[in-house]
Parts: sequence; structure tokens; C-alpha cells
Amino acid sequence: MIGAVVLLAGASLSDGATPSAQATRPERFSAAGIDSIQALLDDAVGEQRIPAAVAMLADDDEIVWTGTAGTMTTDVPMRDDAILPLASVGKMFTATAAMILVERGVISLDDPVSDYIPEFARVQVGVSDPSGGVALVPAATPITVHHLLTHTSGLTVTGDDFWDVWDRHVAKTTTTEFARDLALLPLHSHPGATYRYGQTGAAYEVLGAVIEIASGLTLEAFMQQNIFEPLELEDTYFYLPAEQAARLPEIYRRVDGTLELDRAYGEDFSRSTFFHGGGGVRSAPVDIHRFARLFLDGGAVDGVRLLETATVAMMLSDQLGPVAPARWQEAGQSWGFGAMVAYSGGRPHEGLPDVYGWVGGGFAKLLIYPRHRSVAYINFPVTPPGDNDLLGEFENRAGAALGLTTQ
Repeated sequence: MIGAVVLLAGASLSDGATPSAQATRPERFSAAGIDSIQALLDDAVGEQRIPAAVAMLADDDEIVWTGTAGTMTTDVPMRDDAILPLASVGKMFTATAAMILVERGVISLDDPVSDYIPEFARVQVGVSDPSGGVALVPAATPITVHHLLTHTSGLTVTGDDFWDVWDRHVAKTTTTEFARDLALLPLHSHPGATYRYGQTGAAYEVLGAVIEIASGLTLEAFMQQNIFEPLELEDTYFYLPAEQAARLPEIYRRVDGTLELDRAYGEDFSRSTFFHGGGGVRSAPVDIHRFARLFLDGGAVDGVRLLETATVAMMLSDQLGPVAPARWQEAGQSWGFGAMVAYSGGRPHEGLPDVYGWVGGGFAKLLIYPRHRSVAYINFPVTPPGDNDLLGEFENRAGAALGLTTQ
């Protein structure tokens, strides 16, 4: 295992840097807090909760610490530049892509999804009838792009009917064909009435289809041209290139309490024409930090502007208000575009939130602290459902290390 690693800006183990406890660190970062995170990773591997992990803390434009634990495969230590799936953390990328098109006037938040996918013009809502059955009624309002961004579309995203659609299309056809079939299922509620994420956040798959149709590019090509290349994200992909296989560790699955190998070292999913808007991106810590800086710096990184400052502020603001689930409201949480944000309590948006972040598959978590100009990230190579308790403990310790919370 590799122990705690504190790095100077721009350095990584893959660059041949020598770990040093004396490396420069902003004073607000707690050395004890960072050590606590490293201990968390080491303990989780030692207890066989996870096979390996990589974590990162950053201050503004500097990666302050990268820590690893476990192995890529037998006798190969986990790399600090490992490229791992992000699962639903990738929704931040899809939301960014959508807002790029909004700023260009190609799409609008109020556009009916049926403008792009005609099957959505005929959506119906399943409602209980007096006999205890389900009756279908026309949707009270069209599903819009905003509804997709906020998971308030009313789309069926759970149950056997949903999984039948998923299994017919994912990795077999295209995002657009998936969306067309999903449009044929009854809605669970009228658009805009309720928030429902489901297990996959499938509204973002439909959003990916809208992006593809509106831009005339695949979601992969659009992100490559408009996010990955401009931000110089050189280790961010939908499908890992063969030459990068050594940076993808073994992936494990927990079966009856035991970790079992699910995918071999360097084995990615087979490439297909389906690009997951809900979570198909995979990336390395350095790229994650660079992408996160978009939300620290109002839409621009090192002079390259992807979004206007007002657009970023919109993405970071509560887009649900009273529609946010009650348990979220009680916890002071809501949803912006692409990730969780602070619940507004019905008040107008005031300044930057404390945190903008989300979790993916129970194995990845990205936390961006705009007001504090800090970033925390963790990922471990397991398949869902992962270990959300471990991710929660990482968040607690990261907050303490960054001086935002106390342990």
C-alpha cells in the first residue's frame, strides 16, 4: 500500500515525485485531517471493504494531496493517476454540456423534449382510479429540458418496465433509441410535480439524447470537442483507449459480504454506440480537479471559458425549492444542475453554495466547495452498490481536513 502522499502543485507519483510530509500545504488544510483520510483508505482495504482507492484534496488551482491504498492488481500498487469510472458523478459533465448548448441558443431550458424526440409529445401519466387500478391521463405539461436536468420529468425510472427498456438498449443501441422507448412508458407524476432520481438517474440519459440530436454529434464527440479538449482533460473518456489499460485497476463486486473479481486489470466495458449521459465518463484525479475548477472560477479555467459566470451560478443554485424531497429539505439539501446543492428554503439564491457535489454508484464522490475554493474526490474500483457509508465517512473527514467541519 502507498501511505499518505502530500504533493506540490502539479506533481504526481507517476511523474516520479518523491512523497514528502514537508511539502507546501495551505495553512487551512489539516495535516492530521489528511492523515485521517489516508488511514480511512488503508483501513477500508485492510478490512476488505474495498480492494483499493484513490483520493484527492485540492485548494483552488493546486492539488494539495493525493492518497492511494490497495493495488491495481496483484503486486501492482494503486496508482495516483488511475482512471476510474465516475458513474453518476458524470452527470456534472452532462449538465455542463447541456448548458453550453443553452448559452449558444441551440436549446432552451423551457424547450419541450418532444421538439427533439417526437415520442415525448404523447406522454401519459398513470394515476390511481376509484377501483384501485391505474388510469392513463395526458400529462398536464410537456416534459422540458429543465425537467430532465432536475429529475422532475415524471419519467418511469424504476420497476420492471424500466429495466426492460434499459436492458434492450444500454450497450446495444443508442441513447436516442433508449429515450424513444422510455417515452412510451407512463409517467409516475406530472412533469415538474415531483423529484425522482431512480437507481440510475435515467433522465440524464434522455438529456444525453437531446444533446446528441440538437448538436448533431454523439455525446462523446460533443464532450470531447467542447469540454475535454478545451480544458485539456487528457485522461477523461467514455471508453478507455487500449493504450491506457494499465491505468484501470481490477474491478470487484461484493457478493455475500465477500469481494469477488468482476473485471480484470485493464478490462473496460466493450465500446458501443450508447454514451451514458447519466454516468459514462471515466477520469483521473488531475482531470477531475481541472474540471471542478470550472465551478470554482465561474466557468473559466486558465483563461479558457466554457460557461458564463451566471450560468455556473444557476447550476449551483437550488432548482427544486419545495419540490425537493422532505428528507433533503430537513438536511438542507436540494438539486441544482448535475449535482446536489444547498436547499434554499424558498428564498432567492444568495451567493455561492457551501458545496456542489454528487456520488456515483456508491464508489465515487466529488465534492466542490465554491465559497472555500476547495475540492475533495474519492473513487474505489467496485461495482454498485459500492459502499456509501465509506463515501460518507470520507466526506466527513475531507470536511475536517479542509477546515469546513469538525470530526
